[in-house]
Amino acid sequence: MTLPVDLPDIGFVTQARGYLANVRMQDWGGYVGMAILGYLQGVGAVTLSSGHLNFILYLVTVACYLGFSFSVNNCFDHEGDRLGAKVSLNPVASGRISMGGGVVFSVLLALVGLTVTSLWFGGGALTIYAIMLLLSGAYSAPPFRLKAVPVLDMASHGLFFGSLIVLYGVIVTRGFNAFTLPILLSVFNLSLILELRNQLDDIEEDTATSVVTTAVRIGYPRAHSLFYGLLALHMGILVYILNLLGNTALTAGAVVFFVGAAAYFFMKPDRGRFLLLMERITPLVYTVFMLSLLL
Repeated sequence: MTLPVDLPDIGFVTQARGYLANVRMQDWGGYVGMAILGYLQGVGAVTLSSGHLNFILYLVTVACYLGFSFSVNNCFDHEGDRLGAKVSLNPVASGRISMGGGVVFSVLLALVGLTVTSLWFGGGALTIYAIMLLLSGAYSAPPFRLKAVPVLDMASHGLFFGSLIVLYGVIVTRGFNAFTLPILLSVFNLSLILELRNQLDDIEEDTATSVVTTAVRIGYPRAHSLFYGLLALHMGILVYILNLLGNTALTAGAVVFFVGAAAYFFMKPDRGRFLLLMERITPLVYTVFMLSLLL
């Protein structure tokens, strides 16, 4: 007599899809752009016969970093996400993967990124990469959980999801120049804007769950005013970057455009449309800047 043997369904494919979804690749776009911006800024200073491999490995480390950052955020946000509309976007919250598995997966991504950076790019890049990982982890995970500490939530996001990503690329290519500091400031400020936008969108949920972000601490009216102030600063920095290119007509055109946009949205406030406009114009300015360096 043969006894039936029921093999456990480990759901490997389902699990794999869950871990892949946990890194939220659909949200990487702008951050990959920041990484490429930092790399291309100094690519002219690099004379490596293995240039293509250099860039591919650089992108591998960036992917590991972004995957770690979004994965660890999902792991430690799963309780809150389970209560709202984000549950379907968080595999940990929806139960497709366990929190423990998500944390281990996040750590593995970080280790791969650290290993490649150490072996291929050296100590300077490794230091920046490690700082990025530490800040990103501390932003989401206890005991620090910087995303719930007013001011530090903004500052840390501006660094690990802003200027440090660009600086990592600059150090990898050793491409410091007159544009480096303005670009770092621009990206840092843009990251502050994106973080504050998220806080404004989530302010009711955060207040209800006693999560004290910068927006919650200062209140919606002041946070809303700060948002527009940061946008004004962002436009000013973009004009300054264009001015460094030495094209008077281009700079004048940018001034007229930004002043006109600011006046329009002052008369008809629309936070979402204004930010969408800046998200489309900013890459264009960066592209003009990069073309001027490479051509």
